[in-house]
Amino acid sequence: MTEKLLIIFSIIFNTFGFSGASLNIDRDIIQKSASSQESALAEAINLPLPEIKEPPKTKEFAAKPLIYAQNYILVDSESGTIIANKAAKQRVPIASTTKIMTAVVVLENYDLDEVVTISKEAASTIGASANLVIGEQMTVGDLLKCLLIKSANGAAIALAEYMNKPGETGIAKFNSKMNAKAKELGMNDTEYHDPAGLDVTGYSSAFDLYLITKYALKKPIFAEIVQIKQTSVRDITGKIWHELNNSNRLVNEWDYSGAIGVKTGYMPEAGHCLVGAATRNGHTLISIVLKTNADTPSASAEESRKLLDWGWQNIIWPR
Repeated sequence: MTEKLLIIFSIIFNTFGFSGASLNIDRDIIQKSASSQESALAEAINLPLPEIKEPPKTKEFAAKPLIYAQNYILVDSESGTIIANKAAKQRVPIASTTKIMTAVVVLENYDLDEVVTISKEAASTIGASANLVIGEQMTVGDLLKCLLIKSANGAAIALAEYMNKPGETGIAKFNSKMNAKAKELGMNDTEYHDPAGLDVTGYSSAFDLYLITKYALKKPIFAEIVQIKQTSVRDITGKIWHELNNSNRLVNEWDYSGAIGVKTGYMPEAGHCLVGAATRNGHTLISIVLKTNADTPSASAEESRKLLDWGWQNIIWPR
């Protein structure tokens, strides 16, 4: 390995005219055996050099985005460049944006055609609902749609309970998987306490939500579901139907140009939250807005749209 690096540096120094430095490196190489030289040279010739991409930049005189929210972040997904942010690593309750991680754990541990029986606990879970019925049986895939499109809290509980073995109850086992995944992804400001986001003692940050969102969008099933505006699902008998309208205004009512998701959230303690993402001209922006100043149902979508618009208007991508 050392010989290979010496050869590469020698070639680079020669190319740019640093002959003295090249000569010193060449002398070091000569001290190696001839066979080692040939082997290292062969490796060096075949070694692909990494492509270095210049990160995007904002326009020189661009004003800071005026976003009325406690926390926000805008990131270029491809390069990971943070374009704009405010208190992006502050630990705060994140409400139903928790369900992004819930979906990831489901996709990595279950098959979509597995059948889940809805428990009394799942059917009676408060908050956003898909009107699940006690005892009905639904596939994991259809419950994922309830979870991500309608933001159904009961679907989150049902999917979490499905991980239990006979004799086990509750959501602790599933919740442990969520936190293990967060740790694996480097989400250092995150601790999940339930799969629905109802427990406001759990927390995350705008930056950590970017990390899990980027990861989740690489999963085709997840990326497909969060773009659906309206659909319906039914139990395995085909007798019980559930109508689903996407709670994300960027995807649904407003049909924001290039919108590809992702997830809404609201609890009094967390305020109105939205994880948004949009793709235009081969570039994807991920926006996280947490706890908007305005306490209105459309506030998070309004601030997310402003943040994304600011990005498209002020980012310069290298050619």
